[in-house]
Amino acid sequence: MSLFDLNLQKLINYTLPVRLRSTNMQAWLGALVSPVTWLYNLFSTNRQTNLYLLAHNGQVCYLQAALNDAFDNTLRRITITDTPGADAVYIYIVPELKPVPLYLVSEHQPIALYTLAETLASHDGFVVNVPAAVTFDASYMRALIDKYRLVSKNKYTINII
Repeated sequence: MSLFDLNLQKLINYTLPVRLRSTNMQAWLGALVSPVTWLYNLFSTNRQTNLYLLAHNGQVCYLQAALNDAFDNTLRRITITDTPGADAVYIYIVPELKPVPLYLVSEHQPIALYTLAETLASHDGFVVNVPAAVTFDASYMRALIDKYRLVSKNKYTINII
């Protein structure tokens, strides 16, 4: 039992003296307490949504769970994967003792050297894989992803498989 669990009908029955516990008196007090019951129900639903929001964050498992809860609650087929990206080739100076061989054009073993801006722009942060059988609103899905994703993962794609 939680601190926030409250049953107002039981509270009325327990606090009412025994000689006044008639059906009419309990119904009348229940009618008087109905606005408080309505406010308590609003509070409970708001508390449940806040607990859900606090339980989910930008980690892959929680973001995937939030998307599956929203769009594919029964089969849970929405997955999140990293994008396949080529690692950048780093060139080191001689004292670092990490040689990277650079070949001539005639040797036919080219190594592509990219700038930092080119490597960051070449791939997205992650890919959301959604099966074709799942019906979803793309703008609502993007809003959910933007709500829960990490700030550093600013690029993502939604892939329908």
